[in-house]
Amino acid sequence: MRARLLFASAATVGILVSFVFFVVVLASFAAGFISGAAMIILTIVISVISWLVSPWLTDLIHRWVYKFKEMEFEELARRSPKTARFLTEACGRHRIKVPMLRILDDMNPTAYCYGSLPSNSRIVVSEGLFRYLNEDEVTAVYAHELGHIANLDFVVMTVANTLLMILYEIYVIFTRIRSRGKNNPLPLIGLVSLVFWWIGTYLVLYLSRTREYMADHFSGVETNNPNALATALVKIGYGIAAEPDTALSSRLMGSVRSLNIMDYKGVDTVGAAVKMAADEKTERTGRIPAFDARRVSRVFLFDIFNPWATIVQLGSTHPLTGKRIRALMGLAARTNQAQVFNFDEIALDGAALNRARLYGRFFFEVLVYFAPILGIAAGLILALFDHRLIGIVVLTFGLGLLTKAVYRFPSIKNPEETTVLALMSDPYASPLRGRPVIVTGTVIGKAAAGSLFGEDMVIHDPSGGLIALNYESVIPFFGNLFFGYKRVRNMISRPVAAVGWFRRKVSQIIDLKTIRTSDRPFRSYTRFWALALGVIVSLLGIAATVASLAAAAAPLLGGGQGAH
Repeated sequence: MRARLLFASAATVGILVSFVFFVVVLASFAAGFISGAAMIILTIVISVISWLVSPWLTDLIHRWVYKFKEMEFEELARRSPKTARFLTEACGRHRIKVPMLRILDDMNPTAYCYGSLPSNSRIVVSEGLFRYLNEDEVTAVYAHELGHIANLDFVVMTVANTLLMILYEIYVIFTRIRSRGKNNPLPLIGLVSLVFWWIGTYLVLYLSRTREYMADHFSGVETNNPNALATALVKIGYGIAAEPDTALSSRLMGSVRSLNIMDYKGVDTVGAAVKMAADEKTERTGRIPAFDARRVSRVFLFDIFNPWATIVQLGSTHPLTGKRIRALMGLAARTNQAQVFNFDEIALDGAALNRARLYGRFFFEVLVYFAPILGIAAGLILALFDHRLIGIVVLTFGLGLLTKAVYRFPSIKNPEETTVLALMSDPYASPLRGRPVIVTGTVIGKAAAGSLFGEDMVIHDPSGGLIALNYESVIPFFGNLFFGYKRVRNMISRPVAAVGWFRRKVSQIIDLKTIRTSDRPFRSYTRFWALALGVIVSLLGIAATVASLAAAAAPLLGGGQGAH
């Protein structure tokens, strides 16, 4: 496992270095090496300084904004003696200093770490972690965070992100240069740097997911209890689903999304599954349910068997929960321990899935899913033959947007009445092709907690599931502000029927066509604006391409007239 981590780190950083080197070589021919070198050196210096002071700067922000407190080691020993013993022994084995401890007054269970080196690292947890998890699970979570510290994730991720910053700064600076003649190649080099930055971003996300797997493995090995982290991940998901969002908690979860032990946008699936397994007595007493692992594992079918799982995971800092728990159960099997989640049974369920339905249109849909990006790439290739035709990139991008929008919203004449649980358990779900559905439930709040003008909302249906609803007004921006301020506020705690297109990404969402209250229906224009955006960008691309062609042809036409 250590070799895998080293390979992923070396490969990612090596590719990013080669991208930067290639762009700098191109730029050196066009603008001179000195200016390019100065820009890179400045970016590196700023990044190193930011990295060195980041622990104290993060402390300051957390203390002012999130009101976190220092937690003395003795307090941790009182709350969880086993965790305190583990930290002392594990840090001694790995010859690192016991991290400084912090605690947040928030009931959403969460944990993360930060620092520039192991010697100044911090582990932050919330009060909710001690409420929702037992002592073995708390220890496993602390072990996961210690794994990030022992594996020097701070250093590697800082280097990788600095290289990304360099590529992005080259794009910004070069695309703004307009005064070097008609044949100026720098804007095109800037766009090449942007493509490298985009590719590099996905490489860094891959590295981040690999490091999460390694931290999970570290926890399972060091505690000799991989089951504890597996159940901890499920209970963290449950806690986040069960706790009501506040403006502060939503802000916190968003700001530490990449650092957190789980991506909060991806935990609602497994968390809601546990929540739906709670009986009435559990709901009344507020105790954590002894969840049915078999029932919860149904939501892992998408993570493990749907080919889209690999695609939707590309944009996430964390692996899908089902894949993480499968890896932990594999570690338990290799160490001859009982497995809380039986992936042999999950494999049997997966074997019974319809492969033609899973893969029949998958490869075609992947092309449609990435059509806007493929459009940019095609435009850049065409522009390489004559960089004066750079406007064609906008045209091909717009055509990609339009293609994706047309495919995303099929006919919705006969939507299926269903529940959130059924949607979450659907192994055939797609992040692209919307499934026409009707879901009834109660609006419990806005998707962005604490937002005064947010137009998107969350509903809770009778099966116990939670799902976000995406609304778009016929009037962009101002219509959304009005709907969020006036309409959504009046819908909270009221029953509604949502009609739209269900899609499953890292989390799940319904793009609304209509939402009906007892008083009246409200129409949403998600489909209209998706199509309109593609049309508008395509028309802008046509105009830019025509203008470029006209500018290129003008000297030739002028020369021909002069000859007469």
